[in-house]
Amino acid sequence: MTVLPRTLDREADRDWLLAIDTSTEQAGLALFDGEAMIELSWPAGRTQTVSVLPRIHEMLAAQGIMLKDVGAVGIAQGPGTFTGLRVGLSIAKGLAIVPGRSLVAVDTLLVTATPFVVAGLSTLAVLPAGRRRLVWAEFEPGTPPAPPRNTTLHELLDHLASRPPIVVAGEFLPDQRAAMGDAGWPVVSGASGARRPGVLAEIAWDRWRGGDVVDPVTIEPLYLHGKALGGPTGS
Repeated sequence: MTVLPRTLDREADRDWLLAIDTSTEQAGLALFDGEAMIELSWPAGRTQTVSVLPRIHEMLAAQGIMLKDVGAVGIAQGPGTFTGLRVGLSIAKGLAIVPGRSLVAVDTLLVTATPFVVAGLSTLAVLPAGRRRLVWAEFEPGTPPAPPRNTTLHELLDHLASRPPIVVAGEFLPDQRAAMGDAGWPVVSGASGARRPGVLAEIAWDRWRGGDVVDPVTIEPLYLHGKALGGPTGS
């Protein structure tokens, strides 16, 4: 966890944004007030149901932040796993139902790609879709992203063979990551390639301040399969 320095003088009435990402088995939380950032990312596996909410309370308590000081919740809306997205959205909707607290939805692939796109790099963001399939989308600086696609690794490599170089970031199975490298498309690894909840928080913060919020009653997750891949609701 990245922790705020205790010497930081925070205004008692300052609004915080709580970001929640349970799109995959790698879960993440962040608190952001436009300046200070607290982040936590951990391999939750299939424990999101029992681990996410307690860690939210731990983060708040560790920094002396009251839940009433949270003015908005940013949620990674997907693509993602059924269970993970359901857990995250349930928590986010429950928190955002409080009068005066907003809900902001952000595409998970956008969170993956943003650190590279803001540096001016064409980026392919990838997430595992189960059964060895992948869901991915291409992001170009200054251009709206293409709709996500759900393909096999072979189909993805066929697509990449016809395009210029691109940064590849996201989550792969180990053998798929190796195959990408062998084909000349190495995946950004380590901390540099990890999906960060702090990025989600910054995107959600800008949208919140711009009035781009969603209705906690009607928001739906963007799953990895089926018609939901046509585009996220409220993203």
